[in-house]
Amino acid sequence: MVEFAITLPILVLLVAGVLELGRGYVFAIATSDAARDGARYAAGKTATTNGPGLGAICSLVIADLKAITSTVSCPATSVGHAPPFNAPADYTAPAAGQAVVAVYCGASVDCKGSVTSVTNSEVDVYVYYGFSDLNLLGGAITISGSSRAITSW
Repeated sequence: MVEFAITLPILVLLVAGVLELGRGYVFAIATSDAARDGARYAAGKTATTNGPGLGAICSLVIADLKAITSTVSCPATSVGHAPPFNAPADYTAPAAGQAVVAVYCGASVDCKGSVTSVTNSEVDVYVYYGFSDLNLLGGAITISGSSRAITSW
């Protein structure tokens, strides 16, 4: 009984750590997939079509993230310079359980543009998600992470 009483807290912390690692991995995959889908959607622009626009990219990313969070903010305008992006100058850092999308549209302001002016232009779609723990330690630990995907169209 004494040995069990000594090892039980350690075992509980190990199990909680494994659960947290699993949750973090699920959120990382979800945000990475959402960023990749948004970038892939922008990359669907061809030499004969205009880009889909920032609003359409944001709608796709938000739809992808509905499974993990209901709070996603996506900008009305894209970031005005190529990555790396920095908070708070380029985007608002997400709070726990929230996601923020930052998009750079290269030669276009809103990922639309004319066919010839933005062909093969860089588009960067970043999704930042604020990850927090299960409040095992009273919420004393907050882990923030981000995922991103980059493509060109």
